[in-house]
Amino acid sequence: MIWAVISIAFFGFLQIGEITCSGPYNSSTNLCRSDVSFHNKTREDNKVFLQLRIKASKTDPFRASATITIGSNSGMYCPVRALQTYLSRAPTDYAGPLFCYSNGVPLSHSQFTKELQTLLAQGCHHPAHYGGHSFRIGAATTAASQGLPHWLIQTLGRWSSDCYLRYIRTPINVLTDVSKRLIAE
Repeated sequence: MIWAVISIAFFGFLQIGEITCSGPYNSSTNLCRSDVSFHNKTREDNKVFLQLRIKASKTDPFRASATITIGSNSGMYCPVRALQTYLSRAPTDYAGPLFCYSNGVPLSHSQFTKELQTLLAQGCHHPAHYGGHSFRIGAATTAASQGLPHWLIQTLGRWSSDCYLRYIRTPINVLTDVSKRLIAE
């Protein structure tokens, strides 16, 4: 479950609050299984993408909802495969929260944060440097470093203004290469 949440959060440019429960589960605002759909790009193409309907978020005060499209990739970090694997282990008739423990308890923001910090510490990372927003920041930063156009980054993160620019972090290797680029040879 945690791997599926991490994958979907990163590749969907999501806020953790959009995919976890901050209080008691409410099907009108929290994600449920019916908010996910899988599709093939074409009949001949077996590449799958998923769509996730976000019913509520802090960037959507009028609860208009948004549909997030996330494509598959052939790598080990495929978000579509991560979610399919997670869902394959759950009862098919389950209609509750999308992300929940085997006992049916929904994944809360605080529980996800605790589990993430435990995993980071096990991987010799500094848990204090990461939080729920790290996935949104990381997705925007990675997209920018890979040369995605700014309009696409803004669209993927559902930012209605240029505030998405505050999410993009400049990697240290880019900063250290500036001196070389500033000299004329």
